[in-house]
Amino acid sequence: MNLVPLLSWCDMPKGSKTTTKVRLLNAAISEFAAHGFKGASLRDIAKGADANVAAVKYHYKSKDDLWREVVSHLYRALGEAVMQDKRREQMGSVQEAIRHSTRQYILFSAKNPELYRITLFEMIEGGERLDWLARNQLREFMERSMAWSSIAQQGGVFDKKVPPLNLVYVMMGAIQTLFMMAPQIERSFGIDVFVEEQVDAHVDAIMRLFDL
Repeated sequence: MNLVPLLSWCDMPKGSKTTTKVRLLNAAISEFAAHGFKGASLRDIAKGADANVAAVKYHYKSKDDLWREVVSHLYRALGEAVMQDKRREQMGSVQEAIRHSTRQYILFSAKNPELYRITLFEMIEGGERLDWLARNQLREFMERSMAWSSIAQQGGVFDKKVPPLNLVYVMMGAIQTLFMMAPQIERSFGIDVFVEEQVDAHVDAIMRLFDL
C-alpha cells in the first residue's frame, strides 16, 4: 500500500534544518491510525521516525499534544484540499464545482485513510478526545460541508428534499468506506483500492451514483 506522505518539505517551517518533527508527525499518524490513542506508544512513534522518545517530548511535549497536532494537521489538509481550493471558485457552474470538490475529497481520502481511522477510534472510545474533536474539527468542517451542499441543492444538483446533514453524511460514507475497508477488500478480492486505477474507478462510481 503506497500512500503519498502526508508531510513534505513544503510543509516545514521556513529555515528549518531538520526533518525530525516531520518524521515524528508522520510516524504518529501511522501509529494512531493503526492502534488508536491508547494503543499507540511514544516509543514506537519515535522508532518509526528514527528518533528517540526525548525528541518526541521536545517537539510535542506529550502524547496528547502530539495526537491533537496529528488530528489538526489532517483536518487542515482536508479543508485545504476540499473546501479552500481556489480552482473551485473558477468553475463555470455549481455542478462543475461540486464535481471538482467531490473528486478532491475522494483523492484526499485515498491518500489519507488514516484520518478516518483515527476519528473512528475516538468515536468508539468516546470521552474527552472525542469532545475535543467535535468542538475543534468536526463541527466546523461539517457545517461548511452542509452549507456548500445547500448551495448545490439550490442550484439543482441535489434533491432539495434531502436534509443537508443527511446528504453530507451519505456522501461521506460512500466516499470513505471503500478506503476504510481496504484490508478486508484486499483479503476477500485481492484488490488494492489505493492503486490509481481503483481510485479512478471509485471517482467514476461516485460521480455516477450521485449523478454528477
